[in-house]
Amino acid sequence: MLQRTRQTFIISDLHLGHSNIIKYCGRPYHVEGSNRNPANIPEVNRMNEDILKMFDYLPDNCDIWNLGDCFFCGTGRHNEYLNEDKINELKEIVKRMKGNGRRLFLVLGNHDNVHFEGKSRVDYYYALGFDKVYDTPVIIENKYILSHEPVYIAKGGNFVNLYGHTHDLAIEEDYFCYDFENYAMEKRVFDENGQEQSKIEKRYPERVIDLTHYRNVCLDYNKGILEWSGDYFKTAAIIWRKKDA
Repeated sequence: MLQRTRQTFIISDLHLGHSNIIKYCGRPYHVEGSNRNPANIPEVNRMNEDILKMFDYLPDNCDIWNLGDCFFCGTGRHNEYLNEDKINELKEIVKRMKGNGRRLFLVLGNHDNVHFEGKSRVDYYYALGFDKVYDTPVIIENKYILSHEPVYIAKGGNFVNLYGHTHDLAIEEDYFCYDFENYAMEKRVFDENGQEQSKIEKRYPERVIDLTHYRNVCLDYNKGILEWSGDYFKTAAIIWRKKDA
């Protein structure tokens, strides 16, 4: 059984290098157009540096759980990330997060999709310097389920789900019946232009849950790095807050 043995911190969805996440989550930087717009590079680099500064506040010899989407690596576009310069850049970022004696654990997210030719994406992230990489949710101390996307917990379950993916939107309606994350992210952007997004119809009526008893904690980067002590979470480091906070 996995247990915490050192001072432990937890974070999710850094999206380092992701231009559009600035618009989706109200991060305080200015970008225009798509992820591939070269004019956005200075602002994205500023965001990356601000995020990495958070790790300077953490102690040595601690454990850090990252619940996915550490980098923005897209889907099906892995070849552009396999050149030596890019790999070395990402290794330096991981090295900085690890500091002196820290262990960095990663539960892979939907954007952690890079892999070497002929090897899995798990191998890739080990090569970047992560100490432990998981391609499935992880159970800690028979109480906590650590996952990138929220996981379905049946009524009466005793688990607490720690997750990212929904970008600071805790589950307040039935996530498991809708394409909730994509709907919510698109709604934030397109509603500003008067393009209301309609929610995808229910697909999993058998997964309607009692939300008043569903135990979950959303650990998106907008909350900063959280210290996980016992059954409690407290802010350990935060560089900026959402524009509307």
